[in-house]
Amino acid sequence: MKFWNVCGVTVILSAFFSTNLFAQPAAAAPTDTQATVTIADAQKAYVAGKWKEAAAAYEAVCPKEPDSVRAECYLWNVLALSQIGAAKDFSKAGKRLDSLINKTNPQKAVYADLMMTKAQFQLYMGRNEKAAEALIHAIETSQPHQAVVLQKVCTVVQSKVKNATLDETCKRLDEPAPQVEPAKQASAPAQKAEQTVPETAASSDQQAKKAEESPTQATAPAAKPVAPAPAVQPAKTEIAKDDHEYWILQLGAFGVRSNAELLVNNLKKQGIKGSIEERQGETKTLYLVQTGKFETKEKAIDFGAQKLAPLNVEFRAILKKSSK
Repeated sequence: MKFWNVCGVTVILSAFFSTNLFAQPAAAAPTDTQATVTIADAQKAYVAGKWKEAAAAYEAVCPKEPDSVRAECYLWNVLALSQIGAAKDFSKAGKRLDSLINKTNPQKAVYADLMMTKAQFQLYMGRNEKAAEALIHAIETSQPHQAVVLQKVCTVVQSKVKNATLDETCKRLDEPAPQVEPAKQASAPAQKAEQTVPETAASSDQQAKKAEESPTQATAPAAKPVAPAPAVQPAKTEIAKDDHEYWILQLGAFGVRSNAELLVNNLKKQGIKGSIEERQGETKTLYLVQTGKFETKEKAIDFGAQKLAPLNVEFRAILKKSSK
């Protein structure tokens, strides 16, 4: 029942995660006579394949880790538990993974790592459609540096299930991220106002931490008043001819609807129309903020460069197909 043998995905994920957590400096050796378990001890045990020892070590050190890496530390704990080979440990790993997903802000990079691992769990249990669903969530919330490992996981999951939505979502990973030059802000006050958009690259760590700590009850961060810019006019993005295929810009994925609504409202004050697409998941519902429609990818990216980049709002062009 060892999780390690599931199509080599755990090997892929482990190599990827190690670039982050393993990059931390090893804890200094304790000066007292009592042995103290460190993150370095947990890492060594994991690399050596001592799953029980590694799992126990991570459980001992993860609560002491900074908030910024605690979720990733527990993810290593989940991976170690899943490979022990006992049903109770595998069950514990699954429950802990679900708990991490529920508590983690989708705007954080580790959320996509968690969803990749969730896809692997579902695949191992023969729930191929659920695996596809989890992987779609991972891609929707991923960052460019995660594309390589996501492509490998896509290959594994796609070999097990036929899912048109997954196929289209995985194709996005082959496309380079748009390169745009942010426009110069007119003044310091204007730049400050633009940075009230929640949980984007312009967000404060305090807002992200608040959303993470209270994922089910978080309220939208208080936004400072943003004066409408008279010079900004809503772009004409409606499709004139064939709307069977079109492009949209995705601006963020949120675990709390009120945060997605705050982003939409702040964009509206700048003359930019946004909408929220609700994406149901087994563990968590995502609220995707989008704008569009656009006839071509080039028009979508041009709109993002002109209207969104000055607001420090990240965006991703996505091809959509109508149901008609």
